[in-house]
Amino acid sequence: MEGEIPIRLCNYTDAYKKDRVHAGDDLMRATATAEEIKRNRLKVGDSVFTKDSEDPTDIGISAFVDGESDDFVCGYHLAIARPADDVHPRFLNWALRSRPVLDHFGNSATGISRYGISIADLRATPVPTPSDYGAQQQIADFLDDSVSRIDRIIAARREQLELAHLAFDSWWEKETVELASRGRVIPLRRVLDSIVDGPFGSSLTSQHYTDFGTRVVRLGNIGIADFRDDDRAYIADEYADVLSGHAVRAGDLVMAGLGDERWPLGRCAVMPDIGPGIVKADCYRIRLRHGISHAYAAIALSSPFARNRIGLLARGATRARLNTDVAREAPLVLVPPPDQESYVALWRRHRDDSARNTRALEQSVDLLAEYKSSLITAAVTGELDVTTASSNIPG
Repeated sequence: MEGEIPIRLCNYTDAYKKDRVHAGDDLMRATATAEEIKRNRLKVGDSVFTKDSEDPTDIGISAFVDGESDDFVCGYHLAIARPADDVHPRFLNWALRSRPVLDHFGNSATGISRYGISIADLRATPVPTPSDYGAQQQIADFLDDSVSRIDRIIAARREQLELAHLAFDSWWEKETVELASRGRVIPLRRVLDSIVDGPFGSSLTSQHYTDFGTRVVRLGNIGIADFRDDDRAYIADEYADVLSGHAVRAGDLVMAGLGDERWPLGRCAVMPDIGPGIVKADCYRIRLRHGISHAYAAIALSSPFARNRIGLLARGATRARLNTDVAREAPLVLVPPPDQESYVALWRRHRDDSARNTRALEQSVDLLAEYKSSLITAAVTGELDVTTASSNIPG
């Protein structure tokens, strides 16, 4: 706007995702008045933290300001905690991450779709602060070192998790390619008995859902060769009768016609025995001819080998999407029934081994995150004597 000055803005995501922020070139560019800059300019030693969010547990996520500039300004949805002369800046930042402070933020937040905390409640935050400045610095130094080591271990565990997923996908694709060399790759339509898509979106919306009745199979139910039963929705039986053309039953194959980065389109699962159901929009109910195992087809069609090929057929400007014609062209490796059974058994063994390894790594990350939170709280509140504390880190 006319008369405003160019600035670099510390945004919500900067504070949320980073432990430290400074006036770098990667910040959002904006403009502000001279008065706004004077009131909101960030200085070295400040802590900037989230003061409102869609989730009340996301309030109070903080970052330490370790570099400043005349044009480095705090953005919307953030608050600045500037330490008094007798409070060590880095100690204040760790104190803001302690459980008493975060509990206060969460308990004081109000709202319906978006939660926020008032200035009065911010000022009333119970920040544990030792009176001795030197003790504060000792605690800050201890946490700087200990937490950085914990974070390095967490990062390594997450990298191992990613590698574990990649290793399983790599094995899966290689095994499917090898299977294809013994059989042939055909379009799904060659072995289709029937394919039915879900009703148009306006025909079935959240207003039709009830607490019990006929099950609605949604995208969230279709995992990668796995039916996910935690996303449950029902419609009244009489309304399901109207939509009987979209019915699905135990043993049917269900395919996702919409995908994203985490859940790719074309993934399939076998419908378990959970009673009568219908498929929702962007989902397909598939029945195959005799001689094709639905369990085998779910794995083969969900494989990286098939997903990569069906992705080339997908449509959509913002999200990859299938239609019935494209779904019918999904590539299926056709092999004799004995090879189908062997492939299913082999895939399940590898899947279970990978899942056990993944769970162990996820539990390690959770344990380390909980330990980090407990360590910060214990050090800040004085429950832990940092001068004699052990350096052993679990997980």
